[in-house]
Amino acid sequence: MERLYPRFIVIHHTAGFDVSALTIDGYHAKQGFGIKISSPKPLVDEYIRRGFRQVTGGVIVSIGYHYLIRADGTVEKGRPDFIQGAHCTADQMNFRSIGVALTGNFDSKDNPRGQKGHMKPTPAQMTSLKELIFYLMEIYQIPKEHVLGHKNVKHAATRCPGDRFELNI
Repeated sequence: MERLYPRFIVIHHTAGFDVSALTIDGYHAKQGFGIKISSPKPLVDEYIRRGFRQVTGGVIVSIGYHYLIRADGTVEKGRPDFIQGAHCTADQMNFRSIGVALTGNFDSKDNPRGQKGHMKPTPAQMTSLKELIFYLMEIYQIPKEHVLGHKNVKHAATRCPGDRFELNI
């Protein structure tokens, strides 16, 4: 398996309610996003403890994002950073970026009255997002102009993370 060396961070909303990374893993499994992780053993064991699907010689991780930020600001790990994502095919970002998703649907057209999740990021989500972004920028030496909303990726045909999402870093 080729290791990911991230040069970008792509930010998403889940376009839905505040659910766990394991729940989103189930949604993404149905879309065929699963990837087998067989090492390192402590990482495999961690995913198994968290409830991800154990298979012979490893674990299947289907969530396409590397990180999920819940409404209360809790950051949950999705895919390991070194595994390609399944969050943005445009401009080959699955191979070039870390995908970070916030639960909720921040698009006024798709979610005008909150029937598809909370309508804008919570203050706790924004605090956690900024902390996570600064951490990832430092670890991977990613310049701030390489932190993009999904809709800002070249050739991405999406409104994600919605018109109610604004990031100032």
